[in-house]
Amino acid sequence: MDIDIRLWGDLSRTLARQYGAKAAFVDVDGNSLSFEGFDKRVNRLNHALASHGCVKGERVAILAKNCTAYVETYGLAKSGMVVVPLNWRLAPEELASLLAHSQPAVVIADEQHAALIDSLRTELAFTRLFIIIGAARQGWAAYEEVLAQGSEQEPQPSSPLHPDDAICLMYTSGTTGTPKGVALSHRGILGNARVSAQQVLQLKPADRALAVMPFFHVGGMWYYLHASYSAGCTSVILPGFDPEAVLARIPRDAITHVHLVPTMISALLASPALAQADLSSLRLIFYAASSIPVVLLKQAMKAFAHCGFLQSYGATETGMLTVLNEADHLVALEAGKSHLLASCGRVLPENELLIVDDSGQCLVQGQGGEIAARGAYMMLGYWGNPQATAAALRDGVFHTGDMGHVDDEGYVYLVDRKQDMVVTGGENVYPSEVEQVLYQHPAVAQVAVFGIPDPVWVEKVVAAVVFKDGQALSEPALIAYAKQHLAAYKCPKRVFIEQQLPTSAVGKIVKKTLRQKFSVPEEAPHASS
Repeated sequence: MDIDIRLWGDLSRTLARQYGAKAAFVDVDGNSLSFEGFDKRVNRLNHALASHGCVKGERVAILAKNCTAYVETYGLAKSGMVVVPLNWRLAPEELASLLAHSQPAVVIADEQHAALIDSLRTELAFTRLFIIIGAARQGWAAYEEVLAQGSEQEPQPSSPLHPDDAICLMYTSGTTGTPKGVALSHRGILGNARVSAQQVLQLKPADRALAVMPFFHVGGMWYYLHASYSAGCTSVILPGFDPEAVLARIPRDAITHVHLVPTMISALLASPALAQADLSSLRLIFYAASSIPVVLLKQAMKAFAHCGFLQSYGATETGMLTVLNEADHLVALEAGKSHLLASCGRVLPENELLIVDDSGQCLVQGQGGEIAARGAYMMLGYWGNPQATAAALRDGVFHTGDMGHVDDEGYVYLVDRKQDMVVTGGENVYPSEVEQVLYQHPAVAQVAVFGIPDPVWVEKVVAAVVFKDGQALSEPALIAYAKQHLAAYKCPKRVFIEQQLPTSAVGKIVKKTLRQKFSVPEEAPHASS
């Protein structure tokens, strides 16, 4: 990426000149959009919305599955408009809350989600224009017809743009609380895309990306798809993840790299189509957004032996913080350092990572505490929430809520979310440690460990488990297995056998849902006489 690029529009114009007719994006039906064509369509969208009175700083919300139009909406940054991507898995009342918070002047939706927006119309008095990605209908203007109203000439924002202007509001998942709108800037987005493309993924223009992560997620859009775009790669966009579709598109489109989360990797390994799939073009699997069980990672590295693996850790608020690169993965397998596979790598040069105690004081190397970070491409803050911003960003240091430590070689190890730690009988138990053990049992496909209220222990450790097809195990047998490897206080007191575990749209297991489901109050036992 050109070091003189300071605004999103600079990047789009530069790539249009540099790569011209080369395909920037290919949709699920095989239709391609060139770098030059993409820039022109972005210009049209900016002009069209300006004709409806949209100015710098106004929000444009989008509720849709992955598609090229989705990517184009981010180009409204040329006029200083702020894009608000919405999670299509949220309930109507949850979406209404986010819309009320962001108050978009424009709402864009695909045909699959237009009815959901219609059900909320009475609560959207602040929205002036509704655009559907598809055919026009009552109350909706067709996306392509709106674009046709705009000019291909470079748009002029209503007031000057600055690298620290907001480009989007990315709402946090809300798995541990109320979602917050993370305001990200041109400087932050472009900086993180550059770091991802050059230092992490090491992309070249000849590379071809497969985009299956949802675009409302910061990892799916800005730190993967946008990184690939900024490197001049061609990106193939799928509406969502389907293991058979992924395995078919890799050879069809000569895909060289893909971003997956652990649940997606697990689904690929379980797919009958894997054995026949031609994956020779694939050189890199980038996994992020969720920690991965070491057992699953080893299985994947064996199944995709010709392919490199790479992990990054970060947050919506911070961007990428660490990287466990391909060489680290190989050393872990070949040099007897398998413990590295439990690491999320070393800190990237642009960042400083600290381990702090509850008072915010730095701990010595090796001690466990909360991970805090300082970097060049941090969020601007939480939109309309100065109190939450002040609580998370203290003296320029963001407190992640993740617990971990750094070893003497500089490798960072995540232990768990601070909110997920279980305090049982006065002892701290990190669920990830218990999960790693249970994942080693050959019958276990998925597991989530969490705490629920207990009248004696205050909290007790429990597990929800999904077994592999055709395999099963009794609750006592799995608890006994855990006791072979863990201290008794760390072992689950109960195991709930499930057909599936609740996951977020990016494949993270939602422990909050499990805690709510299984937190049934119990009476304290009577004291014995």
